[in-house]
Amino acid sequence: MRFLALALFLLLALAQAPRPLLVGGEVGQAWYPGGRGLAYGEVGLIARGLGLALWQGEGQVALGLGSRYKAFPLVANEAQAAARGAAWKRGQEVLVPLRPLGEALGLEYRAQEGILLRLPWAKLLSVERGPARLLLRFSREVNALVEGNSVLFLLAQGEGAGLSQEAQGLRLALESPPARLYYPGGGQVVLEWGSLARPRPTVLLDPGHGGQDRGISAGGFWEKDLTLDLAKRVASRLANARLTRQTDQYVPLEARLAQAQTASVMVSLHVTQGSAVNLYLPKARTSPLARNAEALLATAPAEQAALLKVYAGDPRRLAVALEKAFSALGLVLARAEGPYALTDIPGAGVLLEVGVERLKTPEARNQVAEAIAQAIRTYLE
Repeated sequence: MRFLALALFLLLALAQAPRPLLVGGEVGQAWYPGGRGLAYGEVGLIARGLGLALWQGEGQVALGLGSRYKAFPLVANEAQAAARGAAWKRGQEVLVPLRPLGEALGLEYRAQEGILLRLPWAKLLSVERGPARLLLRFSREVNALVEGNSVLFLLAQGEGAGLSQEAQGLRLALESPPARLYYPGGGQVVLEWGSLARPRPTVLLDPGHGGQDRGISAGGFWEKDLTLDLAKRVASRLANARLTRQTDQYVPLEARLAQAQTASVMVSLHVTQGSAVNLYLPKARTSPLARNAEALLATAPAEQAALLKVYAGDPRRLAVALEKAFSALGLVLARAEGPYALTDIPGAGVLLEVGVERLKTPEARNQVAEAIAQAIRTYLE
């Protein structure tokens, strides 16, 4: 019996011991934090071996392949990292779970005597040439590097005008480097030249409730009607503003969230009893861009900050603008933070709850609408 127990202990110890890890042409070790049987590898080695994009910010690390990426929360405690399937900060190294990474990015994962993580070579399927634009299609997602007057498509192969095969991938010679390179998905890579029209920030106003979801009854009004009326008054004061609903209709939370993903600013409007005005902000944000937007906006030059606000934003700065606009009306906003779904978006998202006593007359609603619009203009400008 003792021999059997000892044998089982040794087998378990061997199963969790570091094993060889082969990632493309890079060799390292696979680790098993917390003894849970989930293999981890060093993130820099993985990025080098497979030509993946690597991004690391405060509390998060992400690896990308073309339009696909996989982000992991970064945890220093080994047991917690293993339990959550998070990235593990082991001293100066950062390790990520290999199988979830492979599933997210379409990598080949094999576990035998060691661990193999592999990315098959991509094949160039077609090249479409247009005015100041090139569209290349590959058999899978690829990463591309602009190097001087050429672009290197990592771990890709193919033939065509201006293309040459190298050990790292397929190189395309160009007369001048592209002004933009991006990945629309489906194995596509787009190169463009020339100036790009500066995108305008978009504002999304979300009238809470609607349809069969009437909200609270306050002062002879339904919440769904007051929020829609208020949202329309705000939208009339802003350029490039839109609403999640234009009529008395029910819009599911998932549909509201889908619209909010592309908004520079999103204000979800609700009504409460009494005269209080409450402002709800996200306690945490999940997308890599959103998590770092506050720091980027604080340090970026004015032109870059304005562009960044089109794609990401800082809800706390928007909250400050709202507080100032409402204080001009003699109103104090009560702030709260939490996991509110509609505020966890790449842009600046907040939920504003206005007491029905502040919305009894059209004149009162105009005052509130002007304060909201003024705050949004201040934030964007």
